Amino acid sequence: MKTGIYVPLITPFKENGEVDYEVLAKATKFVLAKGADGIYACGGTSEFCLLTTEERKRCLEVIIANAEGKEVIAHVGSQSTAESVELAKHAASVGANMLSAVAPYYFGYTFPQIKEYFRKIAHATELELMIYNAAQARDYSLAEMKELLEDEKITAVKYTGQNFYFLERLIHACPDKKFYTGCDEAFLAGAAVGSHGAIGTTYNYYADKYIEVRRLFKDGQNAEALDIIHRLNSITEAIISTTSLIAATKYIMSLQGLDILPISREPFSPLTEEQKAHVKAVFCEAFK
Repeated sequence: MKTGIYVPLITPFKENGEVDYEVLAKATKFVLAKGADGIYACGGTSEFCLLTTEERKRCLEVIIANAEGKEVIAHVGSQSTAESVELAKHAASVGANMLSAVAPYYFGYTFPQIKEYFRKIAHATELELMIYNAAQARDYSLAEMKELLEDEKITAVKYTGQNFYFLERLIHACPDKKFYTGCDEAFLAGAAVGSHGAIGTTYNYYADKYIEVRRLFKDGQNAEALDIIHRLNSITEAIISTTSLIAATKYIMSLQGLDILPISREPFSPLTEEQKAHVKAVFCEAFK
């Protein structure tokens, strides 16, 4: 897996709620044309928990078919170990480059149960596993995360949290593993503590801007990098304010020329005209 920027691709829907696989193919090419190193498929931004198992499989197949050789990380996490293993085996069979999984988050499982869940996914195929450390799913102690990473098949972490002391300690303790941040608004903070890259929702429309920020930071042009982050975070703040962040992300992609409907599956609410107007105004102002 490369050091760089991976896009957690959205899932386009038709007016009737069906997955629009034709637009998904176009969206794959759309985001990769902005310079991203690869796709993080069927993760939270894809609304994976609102997709059926068969929809997740077909989405992954469409993404891989249109990724033009770029890396595809297949998120296979679910509430069921059996379903995750099934999705992992499917991902390996259709050409995914790596697996990822979030912990099951409803029943409050013990750490040994979660560890076994990850172990079974990691060893179900020849592919390596990236743990998706999402704070809303589970909080790990530093000792727990280090224990999970003792497994040679678990080689990376997507850290969607904002405790960068925790992340720095983890990176320092596990120099042979890779760590990617998942909070777009804290992109520079992750880079500052040594992250290997990032995976974030807003890269669906501005992967190129984050790539430029990372380059500027590496070159020591911190003021220039921070200026772009201020602009990006203005847009992020606007889409978060809608309470339908993923639909708002699709709306911005439509403003950039992608033929995609700005809708998500229920129970997400549709964007109001007022919300669209606000997002559009902030988006157009940010980099005018």
